[in-house]
Amino acid sequence: MQKLIFDYTVQSNLRVLGQPVPPELLSGLTALGVDPRKPLLPAYPVETYTALIDFITGRLWPELPQEEAGFELGRAFMCSYQETLMGKAVFSVTKLLGPHRTLDRMSRNFRSANNYTETRLRKLGPGTYELWFNYALRTAYFRGLLSEGLERAGAKGLSVTLAASGPNGEATFRISWTE
Repeated sequence: MQKLIFDYTVQSNLRVLGQPVPPELLSGLTALGVDPRKPLLPAYPVETYTALIDFITGRLWPELPQEEAGFELGRAFMCSYQETLMGKAVFSVTKLLGPHRTLDRMSRNFRSANNYTETRLRKLGPGTYELWFNYALRTAYFRGLLSEGLERAGAKGLSVTLAASGPNGEATFRISWTE
């Protein structure tokens, strides 16, 4: 099965660049297979999406190490995503659910963005969890996504760290917050 990222996820990352996308970035995006001047495809291969993440972080945060830039893009993505129809629906639910139940729904949340994400959640203690992803190549980007999303769900004193990563893209994050 080909791993695909859905169009509104790509669109939310493009929105981080500014709307409309600055003309000086169009040729680089088009070279990746993403042309914001045309209607987006329904889905993009994960390789295209990963290249898009690298492109955006390199343009918006060139002074930062790749890990920090990825984290910043993950946070910025969530702010942009909240402005979409799907994002408004997701965030209205997460605010009601709070951080614990939001983590319980993580596979469902990510499956709205792509066709392949699987997660497993393990509670380690009050407000402390491990969250495993079957495929999370840009782990700093995922840390940013999780940080911004869980803060918006009400987590205070949040910490999201990479606990482990594997050769096939799997990753485990340790997540904790004050109760």
